[in-house]
Amino acid sequence: MNIDDVINRLSNHVMGELPREALLAASEQRSELIPRLLDYLEGVAGQGNEIPEGQRVDLVFFAFYLLAQFRESKALPVMLQIVSASPRTVNRLLGYVVSESLGRILASVMAGEENSESDTGNGCNVESLKQVIENTAVHPCVRSSCLTCLTILVFHGLLPRKVLVSYFEQLFDGGLEQQRSPVWDGLVSNCFIAGAVELEAPVLDVFDRGLLNDSFMGRERLSTMLQEHPGEVRFPSYESFALIDDCVAELQGWASFNSSRPQEKPAERTPVGSNAEPEGVQRVTRPWPARKPKPQARKPMRLPQQRPFQSSSPGKPAQPLVRQHPKVGRNDPCPCGSGRKYKKCCG
Repeated sequence: MNIDDVINRLSNHVMGELPREALLAASEQRSELIPRLLDYLEGVAGQGNEIPEGQRVDLVFFAFYLLAQFRESKALPVMLQIVSASPRTVNRLLGYVVSESLGRILASVMAGEENSESDTGNGCNVESLKQVIENTAVHPCVRSSCLTCLTILVFHGLLPRKVLVSYFEQLFDGGLEQQRSPVWDGLVSNCFIAGAVELEAPVLDVFDRGLLNDSFMGRERLSTMLQEHPGEVRFPSYESFALIDDCVAELQGWASFNSSRPQEKPAERTPVGSNAEPEGVQRVTRPWPARKPKPQARKPMRLPQQRPFQSSSPGKPAQPLVRQHPKVGRNDPCPCGSGRKYKKCCG
């Protein structure tokens, strides 16, 4: 399969089929393919929000994954330009990549960056990421994914943790819009992952000012989560933080590439602690991942069911059933500590 065949196959994705042969051929011809993919993405980025409805854009999805696998640092500027388009356009081009893999994709291309600043101990140049994070016109899930990208870079030793914590502190101190936004949820979630106990005060202040989504965990739980692994970057077991090394391995489990699975689109994913859908987001038929298993969390003890006022032995007066644990509402944070609503976790 030559380069033209690869591009043609990836440009015309057939729902339910993984273009395995084309992806493998792309890996074998990466040096010839990279300039073609970069030129293609430059063309798409140049169209901005004016991409015709009938234009096929399947190749954008595969180009992001392939360039991440190739560690092609030259792809970072054009990728950030594409994801900085309107939420409607971004959803059309990338769909679930925005919430599933964008942070890992950006970290992967940055891992190939030959940056002169690396010799100074500052790691990757993250200024372009900061511009996206602080841009209120950008899709909030993209901004949250850029925050996660920074945390992934720290985990893989590509960025000093002190740089991450210092930047997070700037965001708390006026770097983000002072109104409720899923980006605040993403920032606090990344503070948990980074073990940023030194940012406990601003995290609690954000909670007190009502900038987090209503479904986010309570104030006491916020403090507990920050104290779980202070100073250490640790991702939850149900979240992937690996760099992209193999596109076939990455995509073969996705529901849209497995024709044996029911082709139903799952609900749109949003950052941890948020159920808000950004204005202007369009639901589209882009590839989507398989549902991930729920994390194995400690479930609250369930009391044996008894009928109220039923006597357990003859001759004794019936006693009312007394609740032994506080009642948890369906929309309250789950007591297992996952950060999800009770009805969507242990309920």
